[in-house]
Amino acid sequence: MSNGNGTQLRIDYTSKDYASLRESLLEVATERLPEWTDHSPNDLGVLLVELFSYMGDIVLHHQDRLASESYLSTAIERRSAVDLLRLVGDELRPARPASADLTLLFELAHTDPITIPQGATFQAKLPGETEPVTFRFEREDLTVVPSTLPLFRASDGTQFRKLDPLPVVQVDVVVDGEIVGSSDGSPSQRFKLARQPLIDGTLELRVDEGAGPRLWEQRDTLLLSVADDRHYLVVRDENDDAWIEFGDGRNGLIPLRGRNNVTADYRTGGGAHGNVPAQSITKSVAQIDGLKQVANEQQASGGQDSETVAEAAARAPRLFRAMGRAVTADDYEALALQFGAGKARARGAGWNRIELFIAPAGGGFPSDTLKEQLRGEFRTRRMMTTVVDVRDPRYASVWIEATLYVEAYFFADQVRQQSENAVRALLDFDNVSFADRLFLSKVYEAIEAIDGVRAVSVERFATAATLTNLPSDGVLTFGYDEIPVAGFPEGIRFTQVIGGSA
Repeated sequence: MSNGNGTQLRIDYTSKDYASLRESLLEVATERLPEWTDHSPNDLGVLLVELFSYMGDIVLHHQDRLASESYLSTAIERRSAVDLLRLVGDELRPARPASADLTLLFELAHTDPITIPQGATFQAKLPGETEPVTFRFEREDLTVVPSTLPLFRASDGTQFRKLDPLPVVQVDVVVDGEIVGSSDGSPSQRFKLARQPLIDGTLELRVDEGAGPRLWEQRDTLLLSVADDRHYLVVRDENDDAWIEFGDGRNGLIPLRGRNNVTADYRTGGGAHGNVPAQSITKSVAQIDGLKQVANEQQASGGQDSETVAEAAARAPRLFRAMGRAVTADDYEALALQFGAGKARARGAGWNRIELFIAPAGGGFPSDTLKEQLRGEFRTRRMMTTVVDVRDPRYASVWIEATLYVEAYFFADQVRQQSENAVRALLDFDNVSFADRLFLSKVYEAIEAIDGVRAVSVERFATAATLTNLPSDGVLTFGYDEIPVAGFPEGIRFTQVIGGSA
């Protein structure tokens, strides 16, 4: 760029922060005003340059943020992700509740019919947690005759009648009759629910139109609603608050004016903390005749925290291609992840049959409740006559044994424990997938990154199907429906720890 006198000025377009802008402005000043030689901090001209540099730093920072927040792959704010996903008709995935299958043991002497009421509550108390995790039986009242239940013999020889399984869902709070707001008769009214996170499918919204509360229907969109349809939307903001949106009189009916005439019943709950371990749901809050013991024989599954921006950026392209329909194997996998599965793998097993392998968030096996929910979601999304077979994953145990060499002046036990943790992290549920490949080089890399490790020699890197302790190519491969896990109980161990201090 010319300064008008034939001199070319260099413009550094990467100067965006205060320090680089100050330096660039002073360089220009030196060329344009050679008589100005005092660039000390006390000079008035330097003060003006610094003020403009400070202003430029702020302006350019906001320009960069606007650019990065305009794309899902570079956005970091949840608000940006919410707005960008809505451009393609999607939303950030809310927290999802865990589900579990309970085993109930009844006294053998109790012979009268037993009723398990809808809303029966059970609790799991976890070590270190002040509040229990609550599960509810949300189906219609279940009545059973004890004589039809199978016998169960406890370890001490006591016999019980066994009911198995009883599906329950994680529910933190039951909200009945919450006053959501007062309609003023204007179009497109919005009201916020007082509690969060709302569990999908539990909201019942009523509007009093003068003849008592009347139930309205939830829709995914109001574009197909006509003027007299009692329909509404539920949208969530970046804070996971749920908002009710009514129609504008053309697409969806406008609620009549009234005071406190919009009320709601709903459930809140969800999150990964609901994936409680096996044998932890042991308390029944409900009074059930003859009930002696209650427990979950398998880990609760399906609980997920609210989706992060990074997770949305990875999921959205696949979901956009699916467009809410399940046609290809990728569609089934994308939709399964949206509806509560932690990992999913699908394949065609026949001209009209899809095998869908799912692992719930947090690992373990999917409960019958989660499988039923997934089958229900696919019922309206699959191609007609397609049968969706939701199946359990297979967990393939991995055994890793090694000799660890520790530097002097490092505690040998501490280095060993850190090295074990590093290798276990490679096999953490969030870091592996179906049909995965594990590389021996990654094991060496993880261990050698620990402070105090001088060297390591891996003697065993194998699965039950591996014929040798060390594969010739240094790679463990797994089947279509397999997920690698650390062998139990000592799948990862150091046979020798040499060096270091006690």
